[in-house]
Amino acid sequence: MRQGRRSSPRRTRNKSKKKSDGLRIRIKKWWKRKYSLLKRKAIRRIKKNKFKVAFSVIGILAILIVIILHSMRSTPFEYGNFTHDAKFKGYVISTGIDVSYAQGDNIDWHKVKKSGVDFVYIRAGFRDASKGHLHKDAKFEQNIKGASGAGLIVGVYIYSQATTTEEAEAEADYLASLADKYRIDLPIVMDYELYNGGRLARAISSGSLGTSGINRNALAFAKRGWDRGYETMIYGNYDFLMHYASGFELAKSTNIWLAQYHTQATYKGDYMMWQSTDKATVPGINKNVDLNFMYLNPKKTYHSLRSNANGKRSIEKCHVQLKNHSSRYLGFVVKPGIVVYDKGKELSEGKDYKVAYIKNTSPGTGYAIVTGIGEYKDSIMTSFKIKKIL
Repeated sequence: MRQGRRSSPRRTRNKSKKKSDGLRIRIKKWWKRKYSLLKRKAIRRIKKNKFKVAFSVIGILAILIVIILHSMRSTPFEYGNFTHDAKFKGYVISTGIDVSYAQGDNIDWHKVKKSGVDFVYIRAGFRDASKGHLHKDAKFEQNIKGASGAGLIVGVYIYSQATTTEEAEAEADYLASLADKYRIDLPIVMDYELYNGGRLARAISSGSLGTSGINRNALAFAKRGWDRGYETMIYGNYDFLMHYASGFELAKSTNIWLAQYHTQATYKGDYMMWQSTDKATVPGINKNVDLNFMYLNPKKTYHSLRSNANGKRSIEKCHVQLKNHSSRYLGFVVKPGIVVYDKGKELSEGKDYKVAYIKNTSPGTGYAIVTGIGEYKDSIMTSFKIKKIL
């Protein structure tokens, strides 16, 4: 009996492949028609609601821009080999030091100024940690005369061990009395810190002085300083401001000088100055010094808290004019000169206002800080260009 012919495997595979290809083609055509239909519907919907779509796109872009800007503003930045908090972006960062008898004799203040240091805080006095008596720093007069003569902006501080408001007020009076003989451009400072075994540390450890008492003493110093005609500032290290005083509360009433020896300050409260190390070296001084950064907002007027500023006219209401908007750097400090007018009347420097300069020892952008005195108050900043010789 003759058997029928059997299909070869190759022919079977070809038939299966044709069926598979046909299915894929049909599915592809179906998706193409579906996509085309959805596309036409979407276009009709967009045309019908074009304003809504436009506003949605704009809204999404605005949100993205806000997120990007926030990210940029919240990123810390580098300056002077240290990392600074993002909140100080746009500020002028002024570099300074603080000195006492510990830096010894033979400070060449002109070298210090030429090195780029803008300001110096000088210890004027201290309260001893045992008996609590007030003393003048052995190098105070020598340091303040030398620094002022070199054109540095000068501030003074007192090493405090005050345990009562009366002692804090006495320290402010003592510091103001020493400062009255000199031109002081910066707030006077209560250097409020713990000394191991000192009277302040003993008062805290015994429980007789707590956070509220420490803040009360600091504000008593500030108020007496204002009454004596000075701006004020409280100095404290990170540990002191966080765990003994309440730096967050103090910052609502006076300026804060933070001490935190690290490449980046992690303190989240407000502060005007940051002392970043006690091992800085500066030309003109043979021993190590504390390095400080002062944050100045060039777009914002510094409003005075001095008691005798009440009722006086703000310098921001006057017209401040540079005599020269740019100068050539010839190897020494640049002072372009300032003229101030109040309603067309030229004011007198030394009587109505005083001027301090920073970042004026090299080519770049320098700044003049104009502070009202006499019948005027507050401080404002203006910038000027320092050009290279060639």
